[in-house]
Amino acid sequence: MKKAAHSKKKTGNALGMKSKGAFLYVEVLQNGSTLASMTRGLKRRGRLSLTSTGSGPLVLPHYPFNDGRLDFLHVTSSGIMIDLNHEWSGFCSLKGQLRAIDKGRRNQSPIELKYGDYASMTNGDLRIMVRIGPAQRTPKATSLRVASAYRSSIFRLIMPSILEWQITSIASLMALVIFGSACIGLLNRPVSRPTAMGEIADEYILNFVSPAHLIHAPEALQKQLNRPRLLQQVMAFYTNVTASMMGWPLQNERLLLPTTVETYRVLQENSRSVAAAKRQRQQEIDQLQMMKNGVGLITIPSVVGESLPGSMLRVADKISILHKSFDENLAAKRRIQKVFPHDPEYAWEEYKNVNEVDPLSAATGKIKPFNILSEEELVYEETKTLAKRAEKKQSKVVSLMGEKDFITPASPKPIAIPDGVRFASFANQVDFMIADEKLYQLQAAEFGQVKAETKPESKAVIQEPLVGEIEPALIENYIKKNQFELQLCYELALRRNEQAAGTMEWRWRIDSRGTISDLALINTSIKDPRMTDCIRRKIAAWRFPRPRRGSIEVSYPFEFAPTKG
Repeated sequence: MKKAAHSKKKTGNALGMKSKGAFLYVEVLQNGSTLASMTRGLKRRGRLSLTSTGSGPLVLPHYPFNDGRLDFLHVTSSGIMIDLNHEWSGFCSLKGQLRAIDKGRRNQSPIELKYGDYASMTNGDLRIMVRIGPAQRTPKATSLRVASAYRSSIFRLIMPSILEWQITSIASLMALVIFGSACIGLLNRPVSRPTAMGEIADEYILNFVSPAHLIHAPEALQKQLNRPRLLQQVMAFYTNVTASMMGWPLQNERLLLPTTVETYRVLQENSRSVAAAKRQRQQEIDQLQMMKNGVGLITIPSVVGESLPGSMLRVADKISILHKSFDENLAAKRRIQKVFPHDPEYAWEEYKNVNEVDPLSAATGKIKPFNILSEEELVYEETKTLAKRAEKKQSKVVSLMGEKDFITPASPKPIAIPDGVRFASFANQVDFMIADEKLYQLQAAEFGQVKAETKPESKAVIQEPLVGEIEPALIENYIKKNQFELQLCYELALRRNEQAAGTMEWRWRIDSRGTISDLALINTSIKDPRMTDCIRRKIAAWRFPRPRRGSIEVSYPFEFAPTKG
């Protein structure tokens, strides 16, 4: 232990440096740019090399070294030695004395570096710099700060004067008061929201009330007329009229005449009884059809009773008739009022209940500075004004609507099948070409039972109607593409009978998915059941292109003949 310690002390003295704090610095440059650098203590012994591959502190990738490396320095117990060949040149500083390293000098003695020495060697574009010295201290980064004597506070930068502080405080207080008042107002606002059309302001209801309804309001409502709530009363009246015609519950039965309510109630009861009888009859017909074997039934979408467009047209027609009756009633009442005052036997003054006569009325009766209207005239004038406003508002919306947005008698109606009629009929009058096109577009379903003698256990089958479309060339191309599968069935038949030849005609059905059903052999001149079963299996596995709109039926003959040769 003492001998080892003495050796270590001797090495430190030989290097001329302290036992701690001595480091080796190496930097490698190429054309002035640093490629690699290294710093490590001098306690480690061994060689230091430049390498072009592998790993290490000084790796120069792809540099053309002989054998891929260059040993230029090694640390021994006696010192740090630099071994260079004759291709290197440069200088070194040994104990403050410069020593040249000449290029081409073959017998250059190794250079021994000690504490404080350094060297710089060059070979072509490569330069190595070596130094032995103490550890370098990293300088602390100093921040530039303004002295407090020349730096003001952040608040002084925002508000440099007392006046600005006062103005800002007053403005903040006022903003707080305004914002608080707005919040209090929002919290105390009324939360009641309209739940019905009658609770909305008249300005917005005018867009949804027909001008004809407003004009006829005095005649329709009569004693129920409430001038401050005229629009609401009009909407309530026609809502109850529509509900009475459709058989819906009435909201306010007092707005309608009792005879009107009773008439439509009886009509609705009769309509419901007729519809129930039609449904019962249809169920009986369906059951009778389903009990028959081999019978199919095409179901057609129909409406029992009245369709929605028909109901709307009927209600609109009845309301228009109601308006005409109002006009006739008003005209008759005005004619009667003109006749009664001139009837000597009719006490007109007593009817008006005039008990006292103003003595000035005779003198002032002829003086009319203003056109003063009676109560009845005011009501009719007010309804006309509202009708004009409603028509003006609604004209903008109507101008943007097209013909398809209105329900007219020519609108399409669903198909209805009356009792006792075996064919489909249309609710509106159309020519035969349009009727045939509507039937052609139906996506109905065919259902029934197969024959009991073939499959007694089978249930009702559901199939698409034969109204599909497909290009014949698609069927022809698919059969030609896959008919080689049938050739195998025929070759097996030839092994059983060399004279087998002839034609087989098959018929099948292709649905809108391209699958085959109802495959049947229509005619054949080849009497070979095994061949028939083989061909049946092959055709049943085919998947044709999908027809449009529905199913189609295909009949196709196949000819089979042996090839000669």
